[in-house]
Amino acid sequence: GELAAIGELRLAGHLAELAVLAAPSDTSAQGVRAEVNRERVAAERSLMAKGIFAWAQHESEKAAGQEESR
Repeated sequence: GELAAIGELRLAGHLAELAVLAAPSDTSAQGVRAEVNRERVAAERSLMAKGIFAWAQHESEKAAGQEESR
């Protein structure tokens, strides 16, 4: 998202989460949530936070049909 592009990952994460909660079947919202959480994993230093963001990314990728083979 645009907020993530300017470094506002925390706000972008909250807004993406709200969008998915409002419309869980919206694959576009799920895709944005996955993208934002992917960026949050890369930027985060805390292992626990990385795990939470990676989980959210994976769940949104599945919901959006973007899941890669692991």
